[in-house]
Amino acid sequence: MVGQDQVRTAVVVAAHRRYATLGLCLQGFKAIVGHPEDLIFVDNGSGGTLTQWAKQQHPDITVLTLEENRLFCGGYNAGIRQAMERGYAYVLIANADTEVTNPGFIDQLVKAMCRHPRAAFGGPLVYFRDQGTVQTTCLRFPSLMRSALVWLPYRLYPKAVSRQPAVEHEVNFLNGVCVLCRAEALGEIGLMDETFGAYVEDTDWGWRARQLGWTSLYTPVPSLIHHEEPHGYEHHSFKTFLLKRNTVYWLMKAGKSRSARGYAMAAIALAWLRVWAAPTARKRQVYRDFVLNLQMIYRRLLAGETPGAWFGPPLNGNSRATSAQAEAGAI
Repeated sequence: MVGQDQVRTAVVVAAHRRYATLGLCLQGFKAIVGHPEDLIFVDNGSGGTLTQWAKQQHPDITVLTLEENRLFCGGYNAGIRQAMERGYAYVLIANADTEVTNPGFIDQLVKAMCRHPRAAFGGPLVYFRDQGTVQTTCLRFPSLMRSALVWLPYRLYPKAVSRQPAVEHEVNFLNGVCVLCRAEALGEIGLMDETFGAYVEDTDWGWRARQLGWTSLYTPVPSLIHHEEPHGYEHHSFKTFLLKRNTVYWLMKAGKSRSARGYAMAAIALAWLRVWAAPTARKRQVYRDFVLNLQMIYRRLLAGETPGAWFGPPLNGNSRATSAQAEAGAI
């Protein structure tokens, strides 16, 4: 791999549990990195089972073991930090449920980043579940107006709303499923804000980069398939909670308090409609628990409180918390 021999690049993959495609993911990246130790696998709080499995299957790669599940941000930050301490110029982060389809995509991303010295982040073309569907990875910063204009059209005809550029293009920010990071830029921007846990952290990262004069670059080179699981994204799930919670957190952090308040009001109204429309008493209770926790978090965020221990998972101390977090095991 000429490009990676000239410019040292590490690949970081983090996982909390075994995915059906985890073996394919590590095998694919190990085959394309410059040296096996350039692949950094983070056991994100599995209790050591993933560490044991990874060392048996790939004894020559780098394995980090975290004692607890630090979700997406904490797991990847640990791997990125290790790569930066080793002196890598670039660090590619990739979801553990991905499969490499183009062995040369990292080299091509590195070359693109070299052509654009102010690009902090670079993203390739990613396929969604199969090679016939392109995932939307070029995204725009959230705003209340944009959400209002896009909400209905997206639900009626998502392909017309979610479009990828056909040529290399600077974008607001990149979906975190597969991103090449410039270590020099991260030294200035910082790593992911672990308060997010998962979801919207890529928005925040891209926004913080822009505040400091760095950019995000999309290069339409095919890279991998994202084998995202079809479940866990129900309206009452832990993943949905994180997405809704973190959107308001980011809007407040970015100084967009009006958009934050409007988004929160709309999210709560829709959530209560789902409570009312739930087909069974059990579903109504699940939706009700969800919306009450969301309301509590929103009140504190909109009051300007700095997230602390109270910003943790929903239903804390409730027996439903275990099942809700189990749905988010892929994070």
